[in-house]
Order: sequence, then C-alpha cells, then structure tokens
Amino acid sequence: MVRKGVDVHDRRMRRVEHARTATRAPSDHRPEVDPSTRGPLVRPFPGLRYVPSVAGPLASLLAPPHTELDRASRRALLASSPYVVTHLERPEYDPGPGRAVTRWSAQGALVQDAPGFYVVRQEQEGRSQHFLLGQLDVRVGDDRVHAHEGVFQQAVEARLERLEATGVDSEPVLVVDSHPWPVPWTDPSTVGHLLDVADDDLRHVEVWGLHDPDVVARLSSASASHRFLIADGHHRHAAVLRAAQRDGAPRSLLVAVADDTTEPVDLRALHRIVPRAVAEEVLRRAHRRRDVDDEDVTALRGAIEGLGLDQALVVTGSSAAVIDCPPMVGPTTGSGAWVDSVALSLGTASSETRYRADVEGMMRPPEDRGAVFLPKPQIGALQEMVRRGQVLGRKTTSFRPKPLAGTVLRLR
Repeated sequence: MVRKGVDVHDRRMRRVEHARTATRAPSDHRPEVDPSTRGPLVRPFPGLRYVPSVAGPLASLLAPPHTELDRASRRALLASSPYVVTHLERPEYDPGPGRAVTRWSAQGALVQDAPGFYVVRQEQEGRSQHFLLGQLDVRVGDDRVHAHEGVFQQAVEARLERLEATGVDSEPVLVVDSHPWPVPWTDPSTVGHLLDVADDDLRHVEVWGLHDPDVVARLSSASASHRFLIADGHHRHAAVLRAAQRDGAPRSLLVAVADDTTEPVDLRALHRIVPRAVAEEVLRRAHRRRDVDDEDVTALRGAIEGLGLDQALVVTGSSAAVIDCPPMVGPTTGSGAWVDSVALSLGTASSETRYRADVEGMMRPPEDRGAVFLPKPQIGALQEMVRRGQVLGRKTTSFRPKPLAGTVLRLR
C-alpha cells in the first residue's frame, strides 16, 4: 500500500504541471570553446548496487524511468518490495527515519563498489542497447552538454529539492554521443566483468563493471573532447546546473551514454492529442495550410513524413491539413512549441494534452479531440540546432530505449 504522502505530493506536482508552458528555454548562446582544453566530461564513480541475498533479485527491483509510470503502475511497484528503486525517486515514497538509501546500505541491501564505469546492456522486444554509466561533470558555462528541449523553472526547482532530499541518483540522465571512443565499451566482455543479470518475461539486463585502471583512464581522458546531446532528463540536468550556479562550484550527476555511432537510438516525434477547440484554433492561426484527404490513410502518412521543422499535420473529426506555423520569438523553435503556446493562450491545462509517439493510433481522434502530428526529428539536425543556441519545446521528442532505473545507483 502506498503511503499517504504520495497522493499529497502528486496533487502538488499536478498544480505545477497545470502552470507549465512549452517555451521556457535558455536565453543565451555561449560561444564555442575548444573542449580539449578542459577536463574529463565523464568520470568514474563508486556505484551502489543491490545485494540480491538481502534486497531480492535484481529483476524485481528495477523500474522504468519515472516519467514512464502512471499512478497505478507506480503504486504497484512501491507495494511490490520495500527495496524497489521507485522508493528512491521521492522522499515521501519511503518516509522512514533519515534517507532511504542510507538505511538500505546499513541493512546490507546495497553495496558500494570501488570507483569505475559501468555498462548496462538492455535487451527488450528483440532489440539490444548498451549504455555507459558514469559521473557527468556539470559546470556553469560548459557547452559540451546540450539540452534540445526547453524546461519549466518550477519543475527544475522541484527536481532539485527531491535530489537533495533523497541524496541519490536513482536513474541516469540519458545522453546521445556521436563521437567514437578509444575503448570498445559497447562490447563490455572485452573490457569489463559481469556483475549482475536481471531476467524476466519482458527484458534481459546485464550490468558490467569497468574497473581496470587503464580502461578507466582512457575513457575519462577521451570524454574531454566529446559533446553530449541530452535525450531524456532535461529537468534533472537543469536542476544540478542550478545547484552549481547557486554554490559557485561544479556538481555532478549519473549519466547513461548511448553511442549513436555504433548503436543508433530510435528517435521519434511526440505527437499531441488535444481538445477539439485547440486543434481548430491551431488551424485558424496557422500561417498557411494545405488540406489533406482525412479519409486517405496513405496520404496522411505521406504528409507526416514530409513535415518540416515548423510544420504540423492537424487532424480533426472533419478535416486534415498540413500547416505552416508562424515563427517563434526567442530561442525556442519548432511546431510543437507553437502548438503548445496556442493551447496555453486558450487557458488549456497541460493535463488536457496527451503525448504519443505512435502514429497509427492517432489517425482517428475521438470526436471531441484533435490530433497534431509533429515532424520526425533527426539527430544531426538537433545537434546543429543546439549549436545555434536553439531548443525545441517541451515533450517534443521521444528517444528509445531509455535506461532502466536501479541497475546502478550513485550517492549525491
């Protein structure tokens, strides 16, 4: 049974969500600096891992990223085990004396390794993906890590409060890297040792430790010249950056690196299901529109595939049209941000918008709703966009797969 504090906090966070906009973003474009003149971007860290004899099998303790869980799924996870990683997401999810991570360590449920890197291999639905887990340096003015979506400042403050209260990184920020590494970490059997395996009906997970001094040194040194694109975890990164600004000193967080040169990630647009009134207002305010036969599924698919950055396909119960959106003012760009700004101007709560990456399930929206399809993003285009100092609106992209929470933890 989930404790009472969960529902109270959920209500508070829904009030924060109600006020959110989709256009908050960094306001300055920092000049490019030679990254080789700075220190390592990713460093080894002493990871915390579950002890199965005390906590239970690893497969029963892992969880999807917190943003992937609805309330029912979260409640079920919290009730499934006193050590499931979801308890560490917010302090009220485990309101015992002191920090949960400290108590778990004292109870022998967690063990801390010597500093090193980790590779997590996730296999699900026939697809295998490797992630390099390390400690990301977060410094004010360091432009080697780029956000590609805007953030909402109230959510950043709430995330920082939770991170400092729990004292642990329970899930990593996902970043995409498009630069080769001198160590073949996507084949961890050649550079590391197997620490744990989690198997269930849905997935196979392997946790590898990279603790050889030469491997650790080469990875750390090479990371100085890399640039990362944040794929998932914008608010967590922004929260830690806020702490670095507040304290006047570098901070750090747990990061999972996906190597796009060897295992490209699946990048999709996050489309919108909005109230019918919002969809009709989007059509009315569009800079230009081109009608599409809403009964011709092939034509609709073709229209989606041909969308440009500032275009969208809007489908209501009676029409469909490709629209050109008016240009945005400021660093935020793209049709997703403009559509969200229209919804906000109508006083529509963000909870009234549903976000979906699958196209087929949206072709026929309910009578009182409209579907807004956004253009498919490309990694190269996103990287070029952020170099220009621009970002997309919130919840515009979906990177898959995402690393699970709980494979390796990091004390803050």
